[in-house]
Amino acid sequence: MFQRLSSLRLNPVQLTWVAALFFTTIGNVGLWQMLWSKVEINSLHSLLFFISLPVFFFCLINLLLTPVLALPYVRKPLLALLVVISASCSYFMFNYNVLIDRSMVQNVFETNQAELASYFSIPLLLTILVLGVLPAAVMVCLPTKQTEHPLQNALWWLGNVLVTFAVLAAVTMLFYKDYASLLRNNLQIRDQVLPFNFVRNTNGYLKRYLKRTTSQLLRTVAEDATRPETGERPKLVIAVVGETARAQNFQLNGYPRATNPSLSQRENIISFKNVSSCGTATAISLPCMFSRMTRTQYDEVRAATEENLLDILRRTGVQILWRNNNNGGCKGVCERVPTDDMPILKITEQCVNKDGTCYDDVLLHQLSSRIDAMPGDALIVLHQLGSHGPTYFERYPAQEKIFSPTCDSNQIQKCSNEALTNTYDNTLVYTDRMLGKTIDLLQRYSEQRDVAMIYLSDHGESLGERGIYLHGTPYLIAPKEQTQVPMVMWFSPKFAQDAGFNLACLRNNADNKDYSHDNFYHSMLGLFGVHSRVYQPELDVFSPCREAI
Repeated sequence: MFQRLSSLRLNPVQLTWVAALFFTTIGNVGLWQMLWSKVEINSLHSLLFFISLPVFFFCLINLLLTPVLALPYVRKPLLALLVVISASCSYFMFNYNVLIDRSMVQNVFETNQAELASYFSIPLLLTILVLGVLPAAVMVCLPTKQTEHPLQNALWWLGNVLVTFAVLAAVTMLFYKDYASLLRNNLQIRDQVLPFNFVRNTNGYLKRYLKRTTSQLLRTVAEDATRPETGERPKLVIAVVGETARAQNFQLNGYPRATNPSLSQRENIISFKNVSSCGTATAISLPCMFSRMTRTQYDEVRAATEENLLDILRRTGVQILWRNNNNGGCKGVCERVPTDDMPILKITEQCVNKDGTCYDDVLLHQLSSRIDAMPGDALIVLHQLGSHGPTYFERYPAQEKIFSPTCDSNQIQKCSNEALTNTYDNTLVYTDRMLGKTIDLLQRYSEQRDVAMIYLSDHGESLGERGIYLHGTPYLIAPKEQTQVPMVMWFSPKFAQDAGFNLACLRNNADNKDYSHDNFYHSMLGLFGVHSRVYQPELDVFSPCREAI
């Protein structure tokens, strides 16, 4: 085949047309899958509009590729790279219905080997080979020729741009209302056109990454923060940051299955029924939760360059410990506080997965000895691996499988809805048991200390609803399965008494009011009695239910 190709001699502009044709057709299967579902063909006009779409996207992609393929010495390596990366993106877009936006690019850059391994499969490898390596090899092997005169070469490129603009303008004017409606009602299209989506969003991510990492100054927040001295009964609070748990599958929130067998049997459990996340991915939600910014204000560069909740609490005398079992890390939140990275310890009975990940019970391993070394007011954050997919079946020990049949594969789109839901629900049962064990641990200290547990997930998860899997969908169009998260609290009777909490009031608000990650920062400041100008009592969930002591 490659010998036959050697007889062809294309100039660089013609090579650009070949590449644009590839990306307009089989290189953008996910895009055409979406367009087929969005464009209703019920008249001659709508048929002609649909036929115009390949012309529109060919022209658009041609214009986008022109600056890259106009480079004389690197055009083919860059083209091959674009094709191979597009193939891997196409696999996830087609099979999981995900979008390649900036947060998704951030997830890729900030992941680790274990998380990458959880997505590897033979179908993924075949897709990269068939839609990536093979087409890239064909394009690289296509002989190209430069025109004899630089002026003639420039005229080819100029003519290509002008004619493409003219055709694009003509098509847009003929079907202006249709294109305006399609693009206005489907803003996600810009994150579905390969290779434009990952090139644009990679560029955006790298710019913000450089801003985050090159800033040498850490902005101090709440310099005026003060807190009462530790009393006779120090506070001990364990905050469990969940991973990928969605609210609608929590028994405590009305889900008909027993996914909270431990928590549902305990006293003083308060489940907040209507809580929305700051983002749909850990890279956004986690720093946002611990920052003073609300979801609408959130800026990742600002979050990385100013003090967070842990810094303020530590400066006011609260002892902090972060324990991590999440293979994505703490996203910079725990950089300045003592941290236990539990997978590194390789606890034999807890870290049995081939990819090196551990069950979340590892977060409780010898935690009592760490608590004993923190005699004053203390906050311990346990960062779970939780229900992270697609390998949900690896999030809990096999002997703790409650619901069956299960989806014991990372090819979750091929599992039945029943099996996938069973597997996901098993992860929640395991989380519930881990939270129960956390409360049991805290109760051992309840004679000497005021103890409490707060659980809050970072974001939710799609399990095939409307053809969408996993998470990371842009917030503007994200389904509620990805944005509605569980938040559960438990207080020892003495903690509630000493803090002046009216638990009936708190429980009523938890059932009937809307909350979000915006409340976490100020609620934690209020919980530890921090006074500062940055503290906003209206965002403190405890403030309306705190009685005079």
